[in-house]
Amino acid sequence: MNLYKFLSAIYYVGMALVFLGVLMHITDLQYGVWAFSAGALVMIGIRFYNRTIGKAENKRVNSILFYSSLMLAPAAWAMLTYRRYWIIFIVLTAILDTYASFRRIKK
Repeated sequence: MNLYKFLSAIYYVGMALVFLGVLMHITDLQYGVWAFSAGALVMIGIRFYNRTIGKAENKRVNSILFYSSLMLAPAAWAMLTYRRYWIIFIVLTAILDTYASFRRIKK
């Protein structure tokens, strides 16, 4: 298995953990915030890696995606401290990801 496939698999696991963590937190399960935080760390790490090694013409898109993943960190903190505004950071992540999805990544 090459590095690209391995990182893609890890990234999908991180996204699944974020989604699972949100669902667990909504249903008041105890470890939802920890699943969310683990997934957020994976997403932040992979997106930082993509921003670092990516091509120069894709730097803007990779930067948007990296900053989008950084919005998951305050969401995890807000979940951990039982604040109700954690959803605002999730919405900001979704908006930035949607914007970045319309940008072309050059191969």
